[in-house]
Amino acid sequence: MAEQYDVIVIGAGHNGLTAALELASAGWSVLVLEAEVSAGGCAVTIEPLLPGFRHNPHANALMFTELMPEQIAPAARGVQLHHPAAQLGVAFADGRAPVILHRPDLLERTAASLGVYSPADAAKYVALKRASAPMGPLIRDGLYAAPNSEWFARQAEAVRRSFAKLCDVRVLGQRTARALIDDLFATPEVRLLLYHLATETGLGLEDEGGDLAFLSYSLWIAGRWRTVHGGIASYVGALAAAARDAGVQIRTSTRIARVVAEGERAVGVVTAAGETIVASAGVLAAAPIVDVERMLETGVMSRKECDEFAAFRKGRPGSIAGSMFCLKRAPIYKSARHDPEIDACLKTIVGHERPEDAVAQSADVRIGLLPKPAGVVRMHGHWDATLAPEGCQVVGVDSAFPAAEHLDGETWRAVEASFPEAFVDVWRGYCEDDFEILAMRCDATSRFERRMMVRMGADQYRASVSGLYLGGPGVYPGGGVHGACGHNAAQTMLADFNAGRGEGVSS
Repeated sequence: MAEQYDVIVIGAGHNGLTAALELASAGWSVLVLEAEVSAGGCAVTIEPLLPGFRHNPHANALMFTELMPEQIAPAARGVQLHHPAAQLGVAFADGRAPVILHRPDLLERTAASLGVYSPADAAKYVALKRASAPMGPLIRDGLYAAPNSEWFARQAEAVRRSFAKLCDVRVLGQRTARALIDDLFATPEVRLLLYHLATETGLGLEDEGGDLAFLSYSLWIAGRWRTVHGGIASYVGALAAAARDAGVQIRTSTRIARVVAEGERAVGVVTAAGETIVASAGVLAAAPIVDVERMLETGVMSRKECDEFAAFRKGRPGSIAGSMFCLKRAPIYKSARHDPEIDACLKTIVGHERPEDAVAQSADVRIGLLPKPAGVVRMHGHWDATLAPEGCQVVGVDSAFPAAEHLDGETWRAVEASFPEAFVDVWRGYCEDDFEILAMRCDATSRFERRMMVRMGADQYRASVSGLYLGGPGVYPGGGVHGACGHNAAQTMLADFNAGRGEGVSS
């Protein structure tokens, strides 16, 4: 007889593990199936280049730790975090003073950094940052619930109330993040930094409505990035341990060939090895949406959902290339002559000197052109000695690229082969010394999703196939290590069962 569980969760990333933990805590029998050799999804820590140099190639920091439910909060799972003082900064090749955003409790340092260029801009940023403080509970409510018009109305009203004296809220939601930043700040260096704050928090500079998102979301997040001691995999490992303690079975190296549907209901899966596993209550797919579509047989989904999936595939605005470097020692930036904190900044922008550079990169990416070498440099070894041999440094660089579909495989392979060296040529121009690189690599073709297929209400997490739920990074609230996609999908599944829409739970 085939194995049987109440629920099969596809994918052992943080969303899949969060969903499995919540379903098991409700008394359901849960099996998690993961295609890779270990749990983690995009939140993994690996040694791809040299022994002892441990990289976080994709997810690399937590920014919602203050908002996470107790069950998945890092502190509750004994995970050690680091909260660097200098969080997001811009270094300059000509050696002028850097601009840096610091932790929320170090606003005076941020004011001093921005004030080098404009005391007025520094004062404006500090006032905006303080006004964003009440947004935390609102963001939490929005993350850990299905999207709904009532919450979006509350968001807009909260922004109008908090920022009424600081900016023109009469046109709220009608402008781009770039237009808002340009309206509020006069200094090019400050505008460049805040452009990158917008993009680092998932906003498109030219997207309509970006003004509302910047005020209600980006400003609150600024300075709240935390790294995980031992790499991001330490957090996912703690989640996996908690799930196992709750009775969840986790099976790795198990690829799904298809989701089994009888009539219009998902009843299990068939693995690539030909094994059939039954799910009496249903299947929760915490995998990327494009993978879920692949697992479903033709004709199973509704025509409307087929169209939604097709639009989602075509709607990818861009991708992120992750480069990895092993250094003999950390570089010293020319801008550190004015402020040494740029040398130990969690995220340092290299390759953009003016706001126009960031705008040009955004425009190139949108139309499928390869931008000039630039990126956000991450050196987590400043706070975590476990990531590299003594005295050495492990570096990750995130760079904006066109969506993978814009270029063919041969072109992407050429990009991967040439980009690290091209970036290093630019990077060295920002540094005082000729730092030694021991190894380097670029992954420019990652398929992880940086966009959402948004539906309003709990239908966001229900597929058109009854008993199949969507809890991966492509559903609301999207990317970031917060577990909210899995949490919301699991809560939808539980609510459906309690309302009599589910069936077959054994316990």
